[in-house]
Amino acid sequence: MKMITLVSQLAISMLTAILMCGAIGYAIDAYFGTNTFVFFLILGVAGGYKACYNVICKFLGKKSLFDKEEK
Repeated sequence: MKMITLVSQLAISMLTAILMCGAIGYAIDAYFGTNTFVFFLILGVAGGYKACYNVICKFLGKKSLFDKEEK
């Protein structure tokens, strides 16, 4: 059951970051007439990966996945 929760939380974290940044980029494009949508979409993907990384670290009880020490 914990794994289903983890996968759901990862999906929600990733989608939320992408959709929010995409909406912000779209709104800025519509208001100012610029082409920043792709930049904000890439920013959303990066933020989603960071959020997923934090969720996985918290799930494993580690500060970083690259630490050699075990608790």
